[in-house]
Order: sequence, then structure tokens, then C-alpha cells
Amino acid sequence: MKKVAVVTGATSGIGKAVLELLLRSDVSVVALGRNPLRIKQVTDEFSDLIKPDQLDFVIGDLSDNEQTRKAALDLEKIIKTKYKGQLDLLYNIAGMVSTGFHENVDHIEKTFAVNHLSVFHLTAHLYPYLAKTEDSRVLVVSSYSHYWAKVDWKNIQAKKGYNVLKSYSRSKLYNVLFVKAFARKYPDVKIYAIDPGLVNTEIGMKKTSGLVNWIWNQRRKRGTDAYFPAKFMIDVGLSPEYLELSGSYIKEGKPIPSSKRSMNIEDQEKMW
Repeated sequence: MKKVAVVTGATSGIGKAVLELLLRSDVSVVALGRNPLRIKQVTDEFSDLIKPDQLDFVIGDLSDNEQTRKAALDLEKIIKTKYKGQLDLLYNIAGMVSTGFHENVDHIEKTFAVNHLSVFHLTAHLYPYLAKTEDSRVLVVSSYSHYWAKVDWKNIQAKKGYNVLKSYSRSKLYNVLFVKAFARKYPDVKIYAIDPGLVNTEIGMKKTSGLVNWIWNQRRKRGTDAYFPAKFMIDVGLSPEYLELSGSYIKEGKPIPSSKRSMNIEDQEKMW
């Protein structure tokens, strides 16, 4: 039976690369994107390789609780009606970096909302479908920056003394804490934290300005093409060799130790 995947952040960078490689692997995809124009561009670009009924796009935003809930419901509708509840893969790729401190309508800092909370909410909402599908897997994009992050329980969203790099690296640590906790609580669904390495994508350009924008633009030029980490992410999603590695932190297809802080079970439970 053909596998079914959900991919967030599917119109650019790593998400777009993962989308293309899944389509080439004959996987049906329900993709999430924010911008209708970008969605059309991607659909047109991949038109020659998309088989009939292989790709559906949902327009959705993950920057606040209600929009995340709506996106989850729209994804769920396609999974239920078109695929009869089958969901094999969930790729949580969408993310953001922001120069300044911004709150959403829930009064939650946006980097925390998009990079951590939306991953938690979306995975939880789609878990019932993943749980009833044999060999289902969840991939969460983290970052090597999590090695330098720590949890400040009195300032978990970095609202006090906001710093773009601290906010981003903390959100990536939260991703790993989530993956470790999920793997322990729900062994029936395999889950992995993915370190894509330094990649030449637009993530650091969209919501930044001034010096931060310039630095990120210079830095990303040293990064790999988005298809480099995407190829490994396809392997993690499809290859049987990863079945025994749930909860692992994976870079270039190999499990490596995540930070000591991410291994703290008390922190994992508290974050949960």
C-alpha cells in the first residue's frame, strides 16, 4: 500500500526538498503551506512528477493556537476522506526566526509558538491516525544550536531580555525534549529529532532585518543545499533500519548524542 505523509513548511527550503523526494518515492503527500502563491509555484514546478491525486495542499498558519488547530483539522479532513484515516509519516519542518520580540493573539512569543507549540499540537492532533497505521513515524527538525541552549523555567518563551539566537536555540532544545518524551510515552509511533546541519535556506531571512538578516544571509552561503538533509530525512522516514532508533537525535542519517540538557527526563516531563 502506498504510504501517506504530512509535510509542514512544504513550499520552501528543506520542506520543499522533502516534498519532492517523497513524491519521487511514490508517497502520497498532504502538504501545508502559508502562501497561496508559493503553493501554486511549487505545484506547477512539480507538475511533471506528481501522479494523479498524489498531492494535496492545505493553506495554513502555525503561528497561533487557533490557526494551528484549523490547519490540523484541514489536514485531518483529507486524511479521513481521501486516505480513510491512513497516515504513515509526519514531517514537522515549518519553523521561524525573528529579529525582534513578537507575540501572537494568544500572547505567546511567536518563535516559541511556531517552532515548539505547533509541533506539539499538530503531532498530538494527528497521533490517532499515526497510531493505527503500522510503522508510522514522526520527524521533527531541530538544530545543532540546541547544544548551547538551556531551559529557563521562569522565562521559557524568552520574553524577558529577548535575543533572536537564544530564542531560536531554545526552541530547538524544546524540540529535542519533546521527541525524547514522546518516544517514551508513545512507543507505538516512532519519532526522531533531525539535525539538518547548516543549510542554505531562507528561514533566517523571512522575519529578520538589519544586522541579523545580513549575518544570517552571509552564514547560510556556507550551508549545504536543502536536498542534502532532505535525502537523509527520506531514509529516516522509509528505511527499516531506523525502527529501533525512536527518540534518537539524527544527523546525516546517523544517531548522535544530543545535548546533556535534552537527556534530562525531569526537564522532558516539565516541558511536556
